[in-house]
Amino acid sequence: MRLTTLLPFLFSLLAGAIAGPSAHAADPHKLWEIVSEQCVPNMRASGSPLPCAAVDLERGFVVLKDIVGPAQYLLMPTRRLPGIESPELLEADAPNYWGYAWQQRFRVGQALGRPLADEQLGLEVNSAAARSQLHLHIHIDCMRRDVAESLAAHRGDPLRRWMPWQFEGHRYWVMRLPGDALQSDDPFKLAAARDAFAASAMAAQSLLLTGARLEDGSIGFFLVNMPVNVDLQERGSAEVLMDHDCRW
Repeated sequence: MRLTTLLPFLFSLLAGAIAGPSAHAADPHKLWEIVSEQCVPNMRASGSPLPCAAVDLERGFVVLKDIVGPAQYLLMPTRRLPGIESPELLEADAPNYWGYAWQQRFRVGQALGRPLADEQLGLEVNSAAARSQLHLHIHIDCMRRDVAESLAAHRGDPLRRWMPWQFEGHRYWVMRLPGDALQSDDPFKLAAARDAFAASAMAAQSLLLTGARLEDGSIGFFLVNMPVNVDLQERGSAEVLMDHDCRW
């Protein structure tokens, strides 16, 4: 059997074996129903984004307050895209949802009632094995302080080059990006180009983007990739690097 044919089957098994019952606790189509049956129709009919916080019909995304945490938001496309594995995300003219999500980071500090530095904020997408919803959603929330401190060791890494990073016994890859990266770089495409296998196994990757104070004093980004590794019980959830309680 060809690998590309076998992958969906493997990931379905992986989701059940690793994600556990909690991954199936919610209706997996709930987020898409909120987007397509409530937020978008309400915006078109009355100009109100509710129950979303924002609906951008022109650029094709909504922002919804998540039920977890005091300040976590989700950015989701207005068209149906199941998740990180959606091939449309790698098309040449694909919207840069990461860029849109970074523009919405102000909502976290707004919800907390205090300003946050870019290195205190992060965006994240889980792998197919570590999510409960079948609609692409980018988490927008606070970063863990210890994660930011550990990543600081990569402030002088070569730009746009994947480098290994070990944290809490898990293996990650990290890429340093300049402050204007989201004007030209799409994290989905950077992850797909990591190696010869990555583009065909996007479902088995998790991505996190966070602001960074770089070695020269400028503000840039760290892009973190956590591929699924069953042997090490790594289910591809970079979300563990975020702090949904925003304790900074």
